[in-house]
Amino acid sequence: MTAPLPFADEARAVLGEALYRYMIGQPRDAGPDEGDRNAHDLTRYRLLPRVLTGAEGADVRLPLLGRHFAGPIAVGAYAGDRVFNEDGLMPIARVCQRIGLPLMVSEETVTPLAEITTAHDAAFLQLRAAGPVDRILGLLDTAADAKAMGLVLTVLAPVHPVPGLQPGGFSIGEELVRRGWSTIGSTGPGVSPLSAFPGWGWPDIATVCRAAAERNLPVLLKGVLHPDDATKAESAGAAGIIASNIGLRQSGRWAASARQLPALRGETPLPLGLDGGVRNGTDLVVARCLGADFAVTVRPVITALVGGGEAALEAMLRGWLDEALAITSWLGAASLAELRPSHLVEDGGAR
Repeated sequence: MTAPLPFADEARAVLGEALYRYMIGQPRDAGPDEGDRNAHDLTRYRLLPRVLTGAEGADVRLPLLGRHFAGPIAVGAYAGDRVFNEDGLMPIARVCQRIGLPLMVSEETVTPLAEITTAHDAAFLQLRAAGPVDRILGLLDTAADAKAMGLVLTVLAPVHPVPGLQPGGFSIGEELVRRGWSTIGSTGPGVSPLSAFPGWGWPDIATVCRAAAERNLPVLLKGVLHPDDATKAESAGAAGIIASNIGLRQSGRWAASARQLPALRGETPLPLGLDGGVRNGTDLVVARCLGADFAVTVRPVITALVGGGEAALEAMLRGWLDEALAITSWLGAASLAELRPSHLVEDGGAR
């Protein structure tokens, strides 16, 4: 049984049905009662502890790109932050700063990036790998001027090639235009309109990575699922990759991100993140056993903040870290680095 989103009923009441369904992001090719398959896939794994290891403690801190964070969690990006909460990303930034967690900020965020980085010193600007490359190069300066820690570049389904397929049937861009709100990556109300064609290629990624490196901005590629693409990401100069099917928002038929982790880890030593499906600290441990260095969470953050407030969000994230520490200890591991696929069984059989 998949754990429910925290404060789901309260968040639905605050947001209303249309915005809540957009946040859930049910694609057209998924059944109405299918639920979050990313979360379901993580629950398929059971933990196989090693006893009497003599471990003198357990450490779940995350080393990432020269920094050390409190645990293997990054709070992910989402569009139209102030549509969901009048204070936008600022409560999330404050919580992440207090706990010590990285934060990813969408180019479709209403709150100015400089305000967010003033509150939190480990924010990544997330951009869409679409449209003119020069647009991205200009936004690199925005990120550098705001003292962002790095970039996340979405390479899977960064734009919609046909109209009318917005997740849940709701257009966050149209809502932003209706309210007259601009975003980090736009020059007017709404989000920057980007064409799906011509699509980007690996030379474009290499160009962005080189330009970002000149500004001391490491680049994480989000949306990598095929192991061959992990190798190409490393060759193009990416500093890390995030296994992501974009929350199954565009299609329910993408490969499960968690199941791709071992193959991706086998192809590259780069920092590897898992995006989607995490509902508790045990999921963080499972992701680490499968090869991820960290997990990215979005929907639970939104529902906890909208339904319970800033204190509830902080309690949830701290609770996940406490649970991850306890589970790691009970597995007989002294640190996350000691966790392996051999600590898991799936569907009753050994991996």
